[in-house]
Amino acid sequence: MSTLHVETLSRVYPSGEGQVTALAPFTHTFAPGITAVVGPSGSGKSTLLNLLAGFDTPTTGRVVVNGTDLHALPEAGRADFRLAHYGFVFQNHNLVSILTALENVEFPLTLAGVPPRERRDRARALLDRVGLGARASHLPSQLSGGEAQRVALARALANDPEVLLADEPTGNLDTRTGERVLELLTAPAREGRTVVLITHDRDVAALADHTLRVRDGTVTAEQEGVRV
Repeated sequence: MSTLHVETLSRVYPSGEGQVTALAPFTHTFAPGITAVVGPSGSGKSTLLNLLAGFDTPTTGRVVVNGTDLHALPEAGRADFRLAHYGFVFQNHNLVSILTALENVEFPLTLAGVPPRERRDRARALLDRVGLGARASHLPSQLSGGEAQRVALARALANDPEVLLADEPTGNLDTRTGERVLELLTAPAREGRTVVLITHDRDVAALADHTLRVRDGTVTAEQEGVRV
């Protein structure tokens, strides 16, 4: 079971002679399962995701993953920690164009120093898991949008991360393909991983176990449709 906790987390940016609060201080424990983060454009959703990932530095507060304070680590240490404990799925799949589907899934395993045979076997198993074993030798340009996103999800799972961060993973997909990607995200959530899913789609958010609403930088948690 993974644990992702934020404590008085905030982000303030200088603006002219004043300041802009992109994210007001909030404290929250992300339970295992899928947490949907919803809100209008410019509300602070991306700021939150960047802080959770350690891509940006908070003005106040901490991000703690399984007891480790992410932002207490040096920059190189954060990168190593992300590689070992996080998986990422973006709206644009961000696959490496010159690598095959199999090589894309292998890539984080290579960075982690996994031996060649082991990483190849693990990558093949993950492609089979997302239904793309037969497409292993295809380049991203030879895949449909949904196939590329499923390869990206397999890559995100390569190092068996405790935390998955997904930024509009179904945003560029048709409804049926998006549902397939969501089904694949549900499986790691049921295995005890913490999945944080940014989405503007109400139907997608309705499938989540938990919901955070962000508006004007303020985060509000909801449970079973009741604001708390």
